[in-house]
Amino acid sequence: MKIGIFAYNFKHQKVQEGLLNLFLHSYKPECILAANKVELNFYQSKIRVEPKGLKYMHPKKIAEKLNIPYYIVVHNSKKCEDLIKKYNLDLGIILGARILKGYIISAFNIGIINLHPGLIPQNRGLDNIKWAILKSLEQGVTTHLINEKIDHGKIILKKTIDIYKDDTFLDLYLRIHNMEQQLMIESLKIFEAGKRNFVSVTRRGNYFKAVPPEKEKLLFQKFKEYRQQMTEDISK
Repeated sequence: MKIGIFAYNFKHQKVQEGLLNLFLHSYKPECILAANKVELNFYQSKIRVEPKGLKYMHPKKIAEKLNIPYYIVVHNSKKCEDLIKKYNLDLGIILGARILKGYIISAFNIGIINLHPGLIPQNRGLDNIKWAILKSLEQGVTTHLINEKIDHGKIILKKTIDIYKDDTFLDLYLRIHNMEQQLMIESLKIFEAGKRNFVSVTRRGNYFKAVPPEKEKLLFQKFKEYRQQMTEDISK
């Protein structure tokens, strides 16, 4: 099974941990398709859930250490499509990418796996941890084969994480991030076993943009209620 990686061409937690996780489980990607940073032109919520100030290795250096061909390329481009076909890639894995076009998706023999930090279709889009708190949704991760619709496609795996009464936003972020890495490997094993009959997402569910300022004001109080509610649900 030939795997290609979509990554960012800059230091990034998910890219680094994903590449090392694949290596530790004896998966060697055929190539890494790394995109340069772009300026985001949409509103970004201000309350952080992820850690700040951590140091990571540049993915190009990781690629050199692991002897993986590394290409700096615009993901939605003819050059990227040509590289996918050159390496005859079966599966793509998104460790860092923006929305991918249909011709890039269809260039793979099987498709592209996304690791989504929310349960699809209930929690699509951005700021999934925050919206789960604000909307009283379960926290979890979905791996899915993408299509051209945002956070749609075919569900491979969905798993929830536990919530504890003394959790912080950082606890949720780290637990979600850890679950993404677990499900990435489990998903690859499913493909190796020959399974392909996944269920497509048919409901639109909830698509969320970045949490706006008026909603973020409610987040800390809502989080106290959310932890109580979710820990009671787990204990039942």
